[in-house]
Amino acid sequence: MNLRTIDLNLLPVLEAIYTERSLTRASETLHITQPAVSNALARLRTHFEDPLFVREGRGVKPTAMADALMPAVRDALDRLRAGLEQRSTFEPSRSTRVFNISARDAGAFILAPDMARRLEADAPGIRIAWSQVQRGHISTELASGRLDLAVDVPDLRGPDLESVDLLATPYACVTCRDHPMAGQALSMEDFVALRHVVVSSRREGRSYVEEVARAAGHRITPVMRLPHHLPALEIVRQTQLVATVPLPLAERSGLAVLPLPPAFPHLRSVLYWRRENAEDPALAWLRDLVQQIAGTA
Repeated sequence: MNLRTIDLNLLPVLEAIYTERSLTRASETLHITQPAVSNALARLRTHFEDPLFVREGRGVKPTAMADALMPAVRDALDRLRAGLEQRSTFEPSRSTRVFNISARDAGAFILAPDMARRLEADAPGIRIAWSQVQRGHISTELASGRLDLAVDVPDLRGPDLESVDLLATPYACVTCRDHPMAGQALSMEDFVALRHVVVSSRREGRSYVEEVARAAGHRITPVMRLPHHLPALEIVRQTQLVATVPLPLAERSGLAVLPLPPAFPHLRSVLYWRRENAEDPALAWLRDLVQQIAGTA
């Protein structure tokens, strides 16, 4: 897209028509007249040498060209709105900002559903992009602005990081329902004797389960190692292997849940953000929302 040859005021019109599928509703959204929307669309058609929208029933539908343009157009407008919101009072109910949050799948499992319900009720225009940034890159991603918040283990280092304790998550062992140990209390000796599938986002190094067992003077050699909990749970469902997973996930898995030996501590998670963004009203609102949800998790 050659920005030197297009009036950037036309891009919100393109976005509104694409979203509303109607020139009339687009004019209402933009608070301009329908002839002004039609004139803007005519200029866009000339610039892109494509109809962009064709009539369908009482509205319009986008052409392939419009579909191809919209991701870049929305990204550009989201970035502009985010920059402007940082300098004004933030109103979640009217915002269309996109926030980027890094979390492991267990953290996202605990936080994302409640966040989706809150946004649906109070801030329907806001979008959240969840990802799993490598631990060593979190500080850089926050500093660059490509990441707004991160939920990860304690003690991440960075010259510009602020943080607050967020979650202390209990874990449990899960087995298939016909496993010989299903329904029994586990001693540490029982636990390490089981055949384990472990979950760790790292390719190397000990997982949470291996580290706790080692600290208690035992050793676990996993049968399988995976980066996410969902396939691990399915493996447990279909085999005699066991997995150690966050208790909220275990309780919803449909598997047999066994309490862990007392040696297993709750796993702490910390919320991180860039110090320079501490006073950004939008990010302050998002941090508060995440902490509220964590407090009820």
